Amino acid sequence: MTPKSLISLACGTALLAFSQPVLAKDPSPKKLLEMSAGCAYVVSIAEGSDVTLNYGSADWLGLVRIIEQRTGLDGEKAIQTAKAKYNKRARVMGADEARNHMLKRAHDCDREMAVIQS
Repeated sequence: MTPKSLISLACGTALLAFSQPVLAKDPSPKKLLEMSAGCAYVVSIAEGSDVTLNYGSADWLGLVRIIEQRTGLDGEKAIQTAKAKYNKRARVMGADEARNHMLKRAHDCDREMAVIQS
């Protein structure tokens, strides 16, 4: 990726966050990192389940790294937090329901990355 496309990608992430109904105000860098890390995790799970997506976990990890570099936040910690969140969901909801939720979320992330890339 060129520096210009990296900046475009980071700006797209900010635009993406505005499309999320939960975030009514400007998203903080921490929220952007959490969202990107969550997508990186669920997309990696979907890839392991042979789900076909246009954008892979490497794309999301790249975005996590960009946000991490620009803000100084810990991207690895954000990914581990996302993993813990989905593991808790599996304990509460059951493994099959949690897996289905993750695969649906992976498709949502794929659409979100398409918006970021455009």
